[in-house]
Amino acid sequence: MLKKRATLLGVIGALLISNIVLLVYLVGTNVLFNNGVEIGNAAPRGAALPIPSLKSGEVLAANRWPDACSLVRKEDIETVLPGAEEIQQESYPVTPLSVKEFAAHPSWKADNRSESGRCLYSMRLPGERYRSTLFWLRIDAVASPELLSGYADRVATGTRTDQGEEGADRCFIVDLAEGSWNCRKGPVLFTVGGQTTVTFKDNVAPAPFVWRDKVLPEFVKTATARIT
Repeated sequence: MLKKRATLLGVIGALLISNIVLLVYLVGTNVLFNNGVEIGNAAPRGAALPIPSLKSGEVLAANRWPDACSLVRKEDIETVLPGAEEIQQESYPVTPLSVKEFAAHPSWKADNRSESGRCLYSMRLPGERYRSTLFWLRIDAVASPELLSGYADRVATGTRTDQGEEGADRCFIVDLAEGSWNCRKGPVLFTVGGQTTVTFKDNVAPAPFVWRDKVLPEFVKTATARIT
């Protein structure tokens, strides 16, 4: 009788301990994710990019491309990531090797170069001591939509997404681990990517996956809203 009683008490004690552990875990998890960084929405539609009207089969020379930083601006960063501080923006040149696919068209030149075809943003999000979060956007090609569509569909590799329903004509996740997005909207083919060290609010997935699946789509929608 005493042994049965001791066993019962032991089982009850074990259950109490396991419940306390579970409660502590759930409370801690709730606090952790509810105190994470908030994700905002795509920036409202801004001014359209100054892209000239392209005839069927025409390629826009890279030195006439718009500034990549005009697709997503510093104020747009604050809309998508409301807690971002110390935002810095830098432009970088791009030599579009992919344009070789259009070499038959007379507008293509071997020395084409866009002086601001790539834009890099660095910032500090809540919980970071330094500007550890990076976002970048690169223009890959500008051509008439039907020509660009055929080219992009041939060369794009990765996982197809339904992002087209929210702004782009077509998007691929280029690398599931890195999480870059390659998207096409009208006459523009572009890629977005980046990285962060923070935990995002109300998300239990690791930061890289939340960045890929929830943050980058907002930047894609922001960029495509400026492409007519």
